[in-house]
Amino acid sequence: MSQGSWLSLLFRQTAPGAPPPSWDEMLVGHDFGLLGPQDIQGWVREQDLDVPSCRALAALEGEGLERFEKALWDAITEVTGKAPRPGGQRWAKAQDRWRVALLKDALESPVSPEALAVLVEAIYEAVGCPEDMLELWRRPSRGTGTADRDKVEAFLRRWEVAANF
Repeated sequence: MSQGSWLSLLFRQTAPGAPPPSWDEMLVGHDFGLLGPQDIQGWVREQDLDVPSCRALAALEGEGLERFEKALWDAITEVTGKAPRPGGQRWAKAQDRWRVALLKDALESPVSPEALAVLVEAIYEAVGCPEDMLELWRRPSRGTGTADRDKVEAFLRRWEVAANF
């Protein structure tokens, strides 16, 4: 899909005026395997928070990284009051932000409908697929799947208006 890190992609694909990615997107990105400890630690350092759990998370290295997930949950809970959970509203919104960013990035590629279908399917597999995304691509009983660029663009316009990201 994109050049550079997944975190850079998320920031680049966030609509102007929308809130920047937050702790929720960091946790969901990590859970989906898009963000590694170093990505999140770098982001935490940039936040410049004088919070013990954030300092501890940012300082993990070597064998200490075995405690990364616990340290991430501790930092999120200390800063926001509660960490998002799968199935919860905060989790779903962060998951949607990832979907939208990845779809926007895929649309920036000058690819055929068949190649776009491969990208859309990879996004489904990486961050899940709500029912409203099912119409974005189709796979015939035989042959190569296709994605309709116009449908993907319309989907993104609806999401950006509704969610402001």
